[in-house]
Amino acid sequence: MFYCSKCGYKSIKWLGKCPLCEGWETFQEEKEEIEGEITREKIKPRLIKDVEGKDFNRILTGIDEFDRIVGNGLVNGEIILIGGEPGVGKSTLLLEISSALAKKSKTLYVSAEESPEQVTLRAKRIEASAQNLYVLGEDNLETVFNYIKEEGFKFIVVDSIQVVYTPRYDGPKGSVLQLKGSADYLTQIAKTLGVVVFIVGHVTKEGVIAGPKLLEHIVDCVLYFEGEMLSNYRILRAIKNRFGPTGDIAVFEMQSSGLKEVKKTTDIFLPHKDEAISGSSVVCVIEGLRPLLIELQSLVSRASFGVVRRRSLGFDFNRFSLLVAIIEKRLKMSLSSEDVFLNVAGGIEINDTAADLGAVLSIISSYKEKELPLNSAFIGEVGLAGELRRVSNINLRLKEIERAGFGSCFVPESNLKDVDSKFKLKINGFSSLKNIVEKIWRA
Repeated sequence: MFYCSKCGYKSIKWLGKCPLCEGWETFQEEKEEIEGEITREKIKPRLIKDVEGKDFNRILTGIDEFDRIVGNGLVNGEIILIGGEPGVGKSTLLLEISSALAKKSKTLYVSAEESPEQVTLRAKRIEASAQNLYVLGEDNLETVFNYIKEEGFKFIVVDSIQVVYTPRYDGPKGSVLQLKGSADYLTQIAKTLGVVVFIVGHVTKEGVIAGPKLLEHIVDCVLYFEGEMLSNYRILRAIKNRFGPTGDIAVFEMQSSGLKEVKKTTDIFLPHKDEAISGSSVVCVIEGLRPLLIELQSLVSRASFGVVRRRSLGFDFNRFSLLVAIIEKRLKMSLSSEDVFLNVAGGIEINDTAADLGAVLSIISSYKEKELPLNSAFIGEVGLAGELRRVSNINLRLKEIERAGFGSCFVPESNLKDVDSKFKLKINGFSSLKNIVEKIWRA
């Protein structure tokens, strides 16, 4: 068989031009003799009613926030892909996890990018446990497989998938063919030997993991490590998880001694909780299964030279533009000569439409230079007609708002019938954006 080294297209004969990616002279012949083959027991087809399900024994790392987003622990044979921008702290995070797992069983850190000496320096800085934690500077996965069988390692970290290779596939490191082959080879190791494998993946300028999308389909769990380069806070987000929830996040703080988990997020996302500032509002969004209280900050100022600017950071720009248009049309406020900026405090990106009401009110607050009610949170999706639409998980959101010490909350009127009577905070229901603006500012 012949494979295209760029896109992986397969053909029974050599072709000068790839019909899929239209690349020239890209076909390579597959080697017939493959060394380091991983043999798996052959299993005959069985009736699904005769197959006994197994209860997964979860393996806790001891890092509570990490254990929570992967589904309350790791599973034997699981393969996890962690992506993130350069310098965000992927290697530091995995070294912290490796140190915690080494207390349970033998752990191997395969460093294909850095030398073992460099990894050791970082391990000393973060005070990683040296017992049962091994480091290997190797990029040939078949050699790594032999070490795993000989030494009986239980947890494997590969840093990173873009710089390792398998001799059975042609093409340079990081090529499409090598990425597919390496991911498949590591998956076979994990499933055959029952070991847990962590893979580091680099991201492109668009923010997605480099390589074919098949890379994310092969693995069991995909985590993205995010954060502003000038901020000490990092967010680990679960994008895919076969053994737990998706969309959940964990917050870490980068310190001189390594990454430390942050369990109380209000200090990060609510810097002005006890202050009344124009252009500031508090919303409650759902990230996976976790409610988060976040401060939205807006700034509306007169445009210079007649050229208006619209900017949003951490908030979908198309949604932001839509909300500005709703303010102008439904509330008769002219923002055509105003610069409008919207920022999500803490550096997190939100996609929950329940933050619409808070975003609109923060913009109006900055425009009027009047503060919103202190100690209040805002929940609601804003429709094109200016109506407040029902949001999901209202009781989960209200519980988090009450736990944080807020005294009142503004919600869509259609959600009032779903609210439990046990809450002590004052809950105000409104049907339209116009009604809530008139209530707050008597305008």
